[in-house]
Amino acid sequence: METAKQMAENILKASKEKTKRNIKDSVFCDLFSIPEYLLQLYRALHPEDTEINQDDLTIITLSSTFIRAMYNDLGFLAGNRLIILVEEQSSWSYNLPIRMLEYLAETYRRYMEQNGLNKYREQAISLPKPELYVIYTGEQGEKPAELSLKDIYWGGGSCCVDVVVKVIYDSVQGDILNQFIVFTRVFDEQRKKYPDDPRKAIQETIRICKEKDVLKAYLEREEAATVMYTFMDQEKAFMMTLDDVREEGRAEGAIQEAVKLYNEEMGLSPLQIMKKIMDRFDLNEDDAKSYVEDTLGVKLELEMV
Repeated sequence: METAKQMAENILKASKEKTKRNIKDSVFCDLFSIPEYLLQLYRALHPEDTEINQDDLTIITLSSTFIRAMYNDLGFLAGNRLIILVEEQSSWSYNLPIRMLEYLAETYRRYMEQNGLNKYREQAISLPKPELYVIYTGEQGEKPAELSLKDIYWGGGSCCVDVVVKVIYDSVQGDILNQFIVFTRVFDEQRKKYPDDPRKAIQETIRICKEKDVLKAYLEREEAATVMYTFMDQEKAFMMTLDDVREEGRAEGAIQEAVKLYNEEMGLSPLQIMKKIMDRFDLNEDDAKSYVEDTLGVKLELEMV
């Protein structure tokens, strides 16, 4: 028979998977599902290719399968030459190459299946060349321009397997990548400015970006505002589940997931997160400090708390 804590953790696990899909239905995914913006993205990555058009691009983004719970942000084919996989990240991780390797393997599996390619035949089959990108919307600092699987995990040198991911921190002024990155930074600023009023943060983000001519045509679409409000709805739904988890036994996982959500999706500082979880989970200062430090791997100074 399940304990209250086990039941709570199962509820949390189910909610996490649903929330991850909601996160994937973000502005990034919606923006580049539109052919004209997908073409702009391709041309930002390959300005030398002036012949390609919208009809040459086919979206092949992974979505959760019946057996494999796997999905990524954006995958598309450029003719039959290139498979391009793009992830958008606001929090840094050196594990991106291993995740990209998983995405690429699953994408090739589907490609071979859909095109009737037999990998067991004697002759080599024809596969599109892969290109892997991460659009990182945080500050670059000392972070590298590329992430290499063999360098990160095995110290470089000779290795039978490698995956190289190009990290994009900015782009040519005014192109679609630059506009998206500016948009995310405005959004983060407004969420920090209005941490308790997400609707206001969204309204201000749209207003500021339209004034700056950042994704203006996209943000004037009615659907774009709807997509943005999913950020607000996503946090609300997730926090309701966390409250259920707390009532079932206040599993530690619930508090840890709340810390991650406030950090990765709401962009709050560790001190702001600490105050949030103290209120929501009725924690004392020491316990809240420990949860934030352990979950985020930071050291908190409490002069401001």
